[in-house]
Amino acid sequence: MATSINFRFLSEEEVAVDLIRRIAKKIHEKPEDVAWFLEVKSIMDKLGTGEFSKSAKPEPLETAKSVQAIMSEVKKSYKKFKRIEAKMKKAGLV
Repeated sequence: MATSINFRFLSEEEVAVDLIRRIAKKIHEKPEDVAWFLEVKSIMDKLGTGEFSKSAKPEPLETAKSVQAIMSEVKKSYKKFKRIEAKMKKAGLV
């Protein structure tokens, strides 16, 4: 009585999306915010090792926003990063 089970292996993208969704559900955040956090964390880690600065080519910043508006956005992003980081640490994921 042999049974044949066919497995479909998930692509790397499907696995990543599934992991991000599960992490988001566990820490009560939006999946897009978790993905954003992981991307920013990766860039910060590269900056710490100097790997990012070796390959980065600075581009001139052209924006119509005031410095105050840019600083406001930076503060919001920083608070968001720290909030998600605290939740990830509490869950044992970072």
